[in-house]
Amino acid sequence: MRTSTAFFAGAGTVAIAVAAGLGAGLVIAEGMNPKAPALESTRLERAAPAAPSPSPTATSYLAATQAAATAPIKVTPAQAEPVPEPSAAPASAPAVAAQNAATENAPAQAQEKTAEKAPDPDLKAREAERKRAAEQRRAERHRQVAERRRQRREQDLRAVEQAVREDSMPRAYAAQPVDMDAPRFRLFGDD
Repeated sequence: MRTSTAFFAGAGTVAIAVAAGLGAGLVIAEGMNPKAPALESTRLERAAPAAPSPSPTATSYLAATQAAATAPIKVTPAQAEPVPEPSAAPASAPAVAAQNAATENAPAQAQEKTAEKAPDPDLKAREAERKRAAEQRRAERHRQVAERRRQRREQDLRAVEQAVREDSMPRAYAAQPVDMDAPRFRLFGDD
């Protein structure tokens, strides 16, 4: 009874292994050389209608954005505000003077802002010089770190050499017998 059970278990295992091997071989062969192209589609593709419906809002939006993108933008320079006439009151004279000074400084400030925005011809040269200086500093730090590491290695090697020299020097040992306090067994008397 046990022999037949073992036989059928072994035969079943072999049959399962052969079937799994053949199935895997067929799957690999089909993947390497498919007979028919697989048509895979997502739910969105299956649910989408065959012909898209024209959308009037999409085209009007597109036309509006294209028109805005292609039309030139006209910018007019800022006009200076007219300066009011100085009044006869003595308290308003400093206020008018401050307003006149602010009006005179406004074009200068505008010119400074445009000068800041204008491309500097030496900007690229300064940027290249800044990068080169940063690279030199980085290279110098790298050299310093490498030098420190080299010095540490040399110190370590010297310490190892010194330890080896100390260990390899001949030592003087005492020529005295070592007395061990252990019981002595005398089998044949007090010899």
